[in-house]
Formats: sequence, C-alpha cells, structure tokens
Amino acid sequence: MKQQDMPVGMARDLEETDSSSEEEEEMEGPEEHPCIMWTGGFRRIPIMVFHAEAILTKDSYIRLIGERYHLSFKIVRTDSRLVRSILSAHGFREVHPSSNEYNLMWTGSHLKPYVLRTLTDIQKVNHFPRSYELTRKDRLYKNINRMQQIYGFKTFHILPQTFILPAEYQEFCTSYSKDRGPWIVKPVASSRGRGVYLINNPNQISLEENILVSRYINNP
Repeated sequence: MKQQDMPVGMARDLEETDSSSEEEEEMEGPEEHPCIMWTGGFRRIPIMVFHAEAILTKDSYIRLIGERYHLSFKIVRTDSRLVRSILSAHGFREVHPSSNEYNLMWTGSHLKPYVLRTLTDIQKVNHFPRSYELTRKDRLYKNINRMQQIYGFKTFHILPQTFILPAEYQEFCTSYSKDRGPWIVKPVASSRGRGVYLINNPNQISLEENILVSRYINNP
C-alpha cells in the first residue's frame, strides 16, 4: 500500500464535497473512501492510498478518485509494468513520456536539477534529488569513507574493507596478499543481487566495468 500527496485543488474539492459546514464535518467527519486518508489539522489534508489488490479486483469504486479528478501519470526510461497496473487500477490515465500534463512521473533514471525545478505543487516524482549518493554502491562507499575521515573510523565502522576497481586494483591486491578471502564482488549500480559473485583470487575479477570488492563477512 503506497501513499501520495494529493493536488491542492483536489484537496479543496474533497473538503468542500465532504462537508458543507464545520458543524456538519464535526458530526459526520470526512467521507470515507478506501483511497483517501485524511491528515493534518482538522483532518483537512487528503493523502491518496494505493491498494495492490485493486489490480485483481478492478473495482470501479477504487478508480473513482483518479477518474473524478483526472489524475494522470507518465513512465519514463523504464518498463514498470506493476506501477502502470496499480496506477491504472486507481483511475490514473497514462500520458506520453514527453507530456508535461501529469501528476506523477515514474522514471528509471535520476532527474536533472532543472527538471526538478520545473515541477509544480501537484506533480510528484519517484526519486529524491541525488538519492544515488546512497543507492549507488560506489557513492555510498565514498560517502561513508568521507564520514570516517571527518568523524572518526570508529563512529562509521559499518562497512567491511572495500575497494573500487579498477581504480584501486593495486591496493586491493596488496590487501589480498594479507587476507586471501573470500571476497565479494558487486556492480556499482545494480540491484536485486544481479552480477554479485565471490572470488578467492584477483585473477577472477573482470576489470572491464567499475565494480566494488569487499571482504566477505561469513556471519554478518
């Protein structure tokens, strides 16, 4: 179940629809809908809630909010069939990837700063700015290494000994001569365990792409 902030205008419409006066709202409360969760002071801020089972049930009542307020989405540089199915099941209409008329952009790549600056209050994206500083293994390693230098190794002693290859290949070989492993190899920008393997010798490593090599922890 996922949540998304609603467009400002939609929030006003929902608020006006749900009660004609403050007294009436206090007595009856906001309209109950499985895709609406009211938050904030006096429960006046609607959050849209997505239900995975809607893909199977194809409930017209679930699609009501998306269809009534003409909510739309676009998918860019990725094939997120599950995301497309969930949004469509909630009444969202898909628009062309080049369109600027959308409420939600689901992209497989990180957005440039100028794109983020053009977003309006009713537009959301699925990436935080510079989130790759944490999600890319090489960037995460470098950032933790920098924190170790600033705040001390003991404070950020949360990673095994690690090297980024091919740039640090000689350093890795020196360390390998003292501890022959096993070592674990990971692509710097992959996920879901793809491309991960164990080695016992530097000769087993391909240096054609950037990779991260860490001392393998048998019982983490």
